[in-house]
Amino acid sequence: MEEKIVSGVVIGATDYKESDKLISILTPTLGLIRAHMRGVKKEKAKLKFAAMPFAFCEYSLMRRGDFYTVKTATQIESLLGVSKTPETYVTASVLLEASGHAVGSQASPDVFIALLTTLKKLIYAGDDAYKLGAEFLYNELVRGGYIGEHSEFLCGTESLALIKKYIRLFESKFICKIKSADLL
Repeated sequence: MEEKIVSGVVIGATDYKESDKLISILTPTLGLIRAHMRGVKKEKAKLKFAAMPFAFCEYSLMRRGDFYTVKTATQIESLLGVSKTPETYVTASVLLEASGHAVGSQASPDVFIALLTTLKKLIYAGDDAYKLGAEFLYNELVRGGYIGEHSEFLCGTESLALIKKYIRLFESKFICKIKSADLL
């Protein structure tokens, strides 16, 4: 069995069996990986914090079959400050989903760093959440080669309309559906 230690951000989690979860972790070195976390839905589970979206942790993983199993996790930094307002939370949720689609199974330190930087700006900078989200989506579209860079990207548009515009463009180019965008 192969053991790895990786740092990453949980971008999604689904219930699995009675007390387990399957989580999607965005890492700079392995890309997007799926991992099984045993017993984290139990009331006194010690790793419950590491199985939630926005968890930024160092994970010790064991490879078993098609996906990893989390042995231990240590929190690197709390990103739960994104829930301070509905706007920041919805924007951050859109960013998690978009990051997963932008990376796929390929390692992409640039996307990982861009995600962390934008999440920290949402928490600490107090900037317009929708504008930050639109900038992130725009940059991922440019990085993916789907659109060219142009300086008028943010000119004269309300930030909510702008993020909706870039979500639609992102979904069409990456052939995906960003479910949390329905909350906008």
